[in-house]
Amino acid sequence: MEQLENNEKNKFEFHLPHGEILRTILVKTELSESNLKSVVKSKGIFLPKYSKEDTIPPLMRSLLSPKEYEEVRDLQKFKVEKLKYRTTQIPWQGSKNILTSLPKIDLHKLISEKYKYDPGFELIGVPAFVPVDDRVDKVKLNFKIEESSDIATIHNRKKEYKGSIVIELKEDGNLHLHTTKTYTSKGTQDIVNTLESKLENHFKEIGAVKKQETYERIMFDHFWNSNRFLFFMKFMDDIGFLKFKKIVDINVSPDPDKEIPDDGKEFLKDIENLNLKGKSLRKHILLSKQKYREAIWLIAVTVQYKFLHSEGEGICELEYAFPDFRIVERELAEFQFFIGKITVDRNYRAYAKKTKIEKSIFEVIDETKTHHYNSLKK
Repeated sequence: MEQLENNEKNKFEFHLPHGEILRTILVKTELSESNLKSVVKSKGIFLPKYSKEDTIPPLMRSLLSPKEYEEVRDLQKFKVEKLKYRTTQIPWQGSKNILTSLPKIDLHKLISEKYKYDPGFELIGVPAFVPVDDRVDKVKLNFKIEESSDIATIHNRKKEYKGSIVIELKEDGNLHLHTTKTYTSKGTQDIVNTLESKLENHFKEIGAVKKQETYERIMFDHFWNSNRFLFFMKFMDDIGFLKFKKIVDINVSPDPDKEIPDDGKEFLKDIENLNLKGKSLRKHILLSKQKYREAIWLIAVTVQYKFLHSEGEGICELEYAFPDFRIVERELAEFQFFIGKITVDRNYRAYAKKTKIEKSIFEVIDETKTHHYNSLKK
């Protein structure tokens, strides 16, 4: 009986992370510098700068309260669990029946070959490619993993994360194999990237893709700076059934090799990365003044839209970003977007299916993104 009581107690016992364990949580990319800045200030700690190098040490020393830890956990959880989308394309000269061109995929074996040590997650089930809507030119593989989470309470450390890869033939003057990678956690991202590499090698072996070709991704350095601005600006407008409402926030970084316009020098002095929130950001000089587009890197934008869908009406937010951006390795930063909050108006909540709305949002944004990338890239 005593043993049972101890087990129940341990099951629900929870210790606030501190020291090195807390540091491993705070350094994760899902938590932005502005997230940690707000936590630090809420504790009454004010610093000259608020980079992660500045905010993490005092947070490690001062310890988070249960409420503060819950806020950090929710911020990270929201970023991790929302689906992120990245797409690639490659010229195709194989059969228009993709199923006949696919290799035999053993995802369990693929994972065991990739990781020398325990990756911290386990693949669930035996995923396989299946046709989408009975089409032979579009296939999809969905999968789930069970992952140990350091942001969960001690009695809920195991969590499932989803990922998928969709392969589709598209004709835009030339036949391309278009791949959509969807992931949530770092583990699911690694799996879709590994699977894509496996498929690329196979398609080259069977002659469906030329050996000199490679997947084209939307990378930071694929644009001249002014065109990258224009690329982001294309999302700050009405897009199909999405009606632009406002810019929620933007993230910018001055180009250290360019001269900042005089009226912005003091404002941007000693700034490496700046996140701006507020009203009427579209009119902010960093976006509205042409002269800033050669001197400032636009890294991320969060946009709010009103949607008018067959399932109902409401508000949604989308983030467009180069999340891997680092000044010294900016050529490695790849574009992605993710659909954040979807709030259906009260009159439609009883029957509106958010999954259908989200699917439609993805389709219209993906088409817009591909079109403007092809027209604005170098």
